[in-house]
Amino acid sequence: MVQLNNHVSWWWDVMMSGNKDESYLLVLVITIVIVILAILWYKSSSSNAAPSLPPGPRSLPIVGFLPFLGSEPHKQFTKMAETYGPIFKVYLGSQLNILISSPELAKEMFRDQDENFSNRNPGIATSIISYGVQDLVWSDYNSTWRNLRKILVQEVLNNKSLQETGSFRRDEVRKTIKNVFTKIGTNISINELSFSTEANVLTSMIWGNSSVEEAKDGGQFHLTISKIFGLLTKPNVSDFIPSLAWLDLQGVARDMKRELQRMDQIITRIINNRIESNSRRSKDAVQHEGKKDLLQVLLELNDQKTATSPSMTQIKALIMVRFITCRVISTNKISS
Repeated sequence: MVQLNNHVSWWWDVMMSGNKDESYLLVLVITIVIVILAILWYKSSSSNAAPSLPPGPRSLPIVGFLPFLGSEPHKQFTKMAETYGPIFKVYLGSQLNILISSPELAKEMFRDQDENFSNRNPGIATSIISYGVQDLVWSDYNSTWRNLRKILVQEVLNNKSLQETGSFRRDEVRKTIKNVFTKIGTNISINELSFSTEANVLTSMIWGNSSVEEAKDGGQFHLTISKIFGLLTKPNVSDFIPSLAWLDLQGVARDMKRELQRMDQIITRIINNRIESNSRRSKDAVQHEGKKDLLQVLLELNDQKTATSPSMTQIKALIMVRFITCRVISTNKISS
C-alpha cells in the first residue's frame, strides 16, 4: 500500500511540475490506455460468457462466404455438412447463419423447441410488402400472432367455411375448362392460366363476388403480384450486409414500395366498397346471405373495437399474403 501511494505521489509530482500542456497530454494518454484496456476486458469477458458456435468455413470480412457459395448453394451446403457435421455456421455477408442437416436436429428445433425458433428474420422486401411485418407468416410469435391465427382457423379455415366455398372453386374450374376449349389450336400459357384460376378462386373466398375483373384491375393485379413475387425471390445485398441497406444498391426497396402502393390501392378500393355496401344494408341482410368471406369476417371484427380486433393494416396484410401465397403455389405447380 505504501508503494502504491509512492507511485501515485510520483505521478502527481510529474503532472504538477510540468506545464499545463504536458499535464493535459499525460492525462489524455492515461485515459486512452484505460479505455482500451476496458474494451479489451469487456470483449474477452463477453466472449467467454457466450456459448461456443458450431464449426464452419472461414469467411471474408464484410462479404462472408458469399463469394464462394456458387450458383447452387444447396449443393454447397450439402458438402459443408459432410465436412463440418450436421450443424455448422456460415456467414452470408455479415449475417451469421446456423444450418442443420439431420432429422434429429430438425425435430429438436421445429417440434420440441418450436417456440424458441418460431420468430422470423424477414428481408427488406418482405418487411415492406407485409406492411411492416403485420401478417401471419412473418410476424413474431406473440399474442398478436396467436390472435390472427385464431381468427383464420375458427372463422375462415374451418370445415364448414371450406364446404360453403366449394361452389366458388367448382365454378372457377369450369370457367377455366371452357376457356381452354375455346382456344383449341392456339398456344396457352399454363403458368398464367393456373395463376388466373387460383387467383379468382382465392379472390372469391376473400371478398366474395367482388372479383378482380369487377374491380377493373384484372391485368394490373396479375402483373403487380408477379412483380412482387419476383422481388421477394430476388437476392438482395442489403439483406446480407445491413450496413449497406440505406444505399439500396439493387433498388429492391424502391421497387417494392412502388408495387405495394399499387396493390394497396386495389385492396383499399375493395375494402371501401365493402364498407359502403355494408352501410347500405342491415346486419340481418348480411347474415341472410349465409357464409361470410374473409373480408367480411375481418371487417366485422374490426368494428367491434376490442383488444383482439384486427387493425385495418393487419386486414390488408392478411389479404396481401393470401395472394402472394397463391402465386407461390401456382409457380411451384408449374415448376414441378
